[in-house]
Amino acid sequence: MEKEVIIKLTIYIRANGAESGPPLGTTLGNIGVNTIKFCKEFNEFTQDLPNYFLLKVNIVVNENRSFDFTTELPSVGFFISLLKKEETIKDLHGLIYTYYYIDLEDLLKLSKFIFPTYNINKSSKILNGSLLSANIIIKNNV
Repeated sequence: MEKEVIIKLTIYIRANGAESGPPLGTTLGNIGVNTIKFCKEFNEFTQDLPNYFLLKVNIVVNENRSFDFTTELPSVGFFISLLKKEETIKDLHGLIYTYYYIDLEDLLKLSKFIFPTYNINKSSKILNGSLLSANIIIKNNV
């Protein structure tokens, strides 16, 4: 017998950061979900991720108030914002310039993490496009 879905919702929760109090407890409690059970399962599921990962969580609540959830990794932009660094330089005329960069080594690690099935050339080109659109350069610190 198939479970009948009564509600689907999407919320954002930090990895290993679900708490049964408001606002999560209020949201889930109002639709009949055992909030403490959800928080325990979610925190166990995300315990190996850094707590600064903000995850998109899709929750499906069934007629009998049981639930299922899936998570999605943060966006590429989120990872880039964590890895980017800032540097300020002064030119010969005394003008000060600030630019953002990401280390080549970090770019390669991020490429492997986000696109594990792509070859490194293809995945790094995809990420390079995101960096270019954000005015972030790649710096090789060899």
